[in-house]
Amino acid sequence: MAQDQESEKRRGWLQQIRRLFALNIRGKIVLPYLILTLSVAIIGIYVVTSLVAGSLDERLTNQLLEAGRVVSDSMVRWESDHLESARAIAYTVGLAEALQAGDRDRVLALAQPTAFVRGVECLIIVDTHGQEVLHMLREGDGLHELVEGQFDTSGLWMVRALLEAGDPDGPPKRGLVFHPAKQCYYHFTAIPVGLEDRVVGVVIVGTSLDTLLPRFKITSLADVVIYLDGGRAVATTFAFIEQSVDTATLLDELSTTPALYESALYSTGSTVGENVRIRGRWYRLARGSLRVGDDILGVFAVALPSHFIVEAGATSRNTYALIFTTAMAGVILIGYLISQRITSPLSRLVHTSQAVADGDLKQRTGIVSADEIGTLATTFDEMTGRLSERTHALEEAAGRMRAILSSIGDGVLLEDVEGNFISLNIAAEAMLEEMAANFLLGPLRDLSAGDYDQILDIQPSPWLLDHRRFQVDKKVISAHSAAVRTDDGECLGTVIVMRDVTAEVEAERLKDAFITHVSHELRTPLTAIKGYSDLLLFGVGGALDEEQHSFLEIIGRNTDNLVAMVNELLDFSEMEARGRLGLLKCPMYLSTLVEDVVEEWRPRMDEKGLTFQVDAPADLPPVEADARRLRWALIHLVRNAWQYTPAGGSVTLRLSERDDQVKLDVIDTGVGISTENQKYLFDRFYRVTNMPADDVRGFGMGLYVARVIVEAHGGEILVVSEEGVGSTFSVILPALRDYEDEKGAD
Repeated sequence: MAQDQESEKRRGWLQQIRRLFALNIRGKIVLPYLILTLSVAIIGIYVVTSLVAGSLDERLTNQLLEAGRVVSDSMVRWESDHLESARAIAYTVGLAEALQAGDRDRVLALAQPTAFVRGVECLIIVDTHGQEVLHMLREGDGLHELVEGQFDTSGLWMVRALLEAGDPDGPPKRGLVFHPAKQCYYHFTAIPVGLEDRVVGVVIVGTSLDTLLPRFKITSLADVVIYLDGGRAVATTFAFIEQSVDTATLLDELSTTPALYESALYSTGSTVGENVRIRGRWYRLARGSLRVGDDILGVFAVALPSHFIVEAGATSRNTYALIFTTAMAGVILIGYLISQRITSPLSRLVHTSQAVADGDLKQRTGIVSADEIGTLATTFDEMTGRLSERTHALEEAAGRMRAILSSIGDGVLLEDVEGNFISLNIAAEAMLEEMAANFLLGPLRDLSAGDYDQILDIQPSPWLLDHRRFQVDKKVISAHSAAVRTDDGECLGTVIVMRDVTAEVEAERLKDAFITHVSHELRTPLTAIKGYSDLLLFGVGGALDEEQHSFLEIIGRNTDNLVAMVNELLDFSEMEARGRLGLLKCPMYLSTLVEDVVEEWRPRMDEKGLTFQVDAPADLPPVEADARRLRWALIHLVRNAWQYTPAGGSVTLRLSERDDQVKLDVIDTGVGISTENQKYLFDRFYRVTNMPADDVRGFGMGLYVARVIVEAHGGEILVVSEEGVGSTFSVILPALRDYEDEKGAD
């Protein structure tokens, strides 16, 4: 039971989700609009507040970097004061001599006035042994000498460095040194005191960091921290603010890690560091190396409070959130009103289109407006009107087509793309029923499959031929078929038109039988006429005068023409009767066949005054052919050239090889053939009529027979001709390369 309830809940949730995604157009407009508005508002608030906070953060960073540059510049200026004071004391007249003589009182008398006037806070003078000669500190308004032993100057690295160098003109040395007497760090600058190119002592001028840092803070407007010894904070201006806090504790809190210290120590500029919390307030630090000349004294840091960035960001966020919320509410209201103006006409369009889809072509939207929806509605109404008119016209056209198909005597079928046959008229149904009834009396024979299909190894699809004939019992049906295609080339099926041609076939059979019979009957008397005329020409009947000899030659020539025409009729009758040529193929060389034909026809060519030439290379490959049939085709081509070439012309037989094929060209310089006549040249019973009727006789069967024979061998026959220039008939047959290879191997 619990499982059924859980399943019901899940189905309910799924239905709610489906309804959410299956919104009408109003929901599809308003919901994305609402989501987009909310997204823009949230992103806008985030971007604006981020920009404000980022701007403040960038400004704070720039202030920190500027404060760091000010501190560095202040340190350089203070160092310059140190150098000027130290040099003024070192170059005091008599100081070097007093120092060399070890006259402490004299050194005090000479150095103290200068140090006082220049405001020196700490003055230390040591001799060549590094021993302290004078050590004075400023207290109140005057300089007071420090009790001897409170500060060990011999351990100062800068003193040792200058004394060991022994160069009175050597560069100054600087450093931050802890002063035990004052319990604070001093910035010391030391220079050598020279006498006669020798170092006789060192003058050290110093200022405590407690004096320097407040002045740095004033000039940089930022708190300052000084780091030494791996990141330990040794002085800071925060100590002057937090008077109630122990200085050592504060310095421990400000100390940093050795890694950060080393990074800042060798950096070339100020580096903005982390945010630190000091006594409840947040500060942003920027660290840099404390450099004076070539000496690195330590690391300093400048700090500015950063709490105002957070406060400004929160204030901006609240302000902009209110602004964006108000704007979003206005945008949503406006969007809803706009969606109403869009969806109401669209709903009317939807209802009208559904009615039209259901067949009600009288429906109209009735929307009139100047916007795109009005244009869409007007266009839809016009389209519906045109659709109604075209539907009516199509119904009328379909009715006329049905009437036409019903009235014609030919049967019309349609084969769709799935192979189903659809009868389109009553005649087709009657023919199919009659063929089905006659099928029991005899088999279905296909009368259209000829010799060409068998030779070329073509297996035609029964219903994709242009013209086929079928015989069932004594009934012969002619079927014409054509593919039905759209304007885009898409095939919709095949239309088949069937006609009862039994009477026509019988008439054609009687015609062929008559031609065959007449040809045989004519052949016997023609043979006798030809034989006796030849005997008379040879003088068997006695001597002939010139006129008698001429008459007999005319009889012989015309007898030969009649024999040639009778042979053409017999050849044609044989092909038509057998339906195929029945080739007996074997390997042969065309050059041999050409030589035989040339030998046979050379007397006739010479008699007519024609030049008969042969161009046959010896290295041509053989072809697979029926020698008797192919000789028959070549004779027809040669006879055609002989007939249509006037006396004085030439006929040439040329053999050549190209792309695994053997080509035979019959070239004449005859009258030529027009372009219009060339396309009918190989049809049966077609004759070119550009020669006098007495010069050329025949039935127009020679080129037709030649084409059939060549195509039966898997070749092709071509013609190139120009009127008044001559013609070239080309026979192209596939070469027999395998035979050449086998012969070479043997």
